[in-house]
Amino acid sequence: MSAVEGMDVSSEFRPITEERKIPPSAKVVYDLLKKNGPLTAKDILRQCKLAPRTVRYALKKLLDARMIKRLPNLNDMRQNVYQLREVN
Repeated sequence: MSAVEGMDVSSEFRPITEERKIPPSAKVVYDLLKKNGPLTAKDILRQCKLAPRTVRYALKKLLDARMIKRLPNLNDMRQNVYQLREVN
């Protein structure tokens, strides 16, 4: 079983993903951010056990779909923090 199959994708996320064609890896990252709040890419890698390239692709897709936003990490300016966008 892959890491994507083991994660529960919330039912409220399904209509959004069907409309925007989000890959399964992006759904896993979205759920992780929803559950844990803002995380760095390294934190996401540690928690979801996906390949680094897959996580970067998922983050790019979520950023392009304007579902998450990237902020500077004030504790370590070499990294970014990713968090969900507020729904208006």
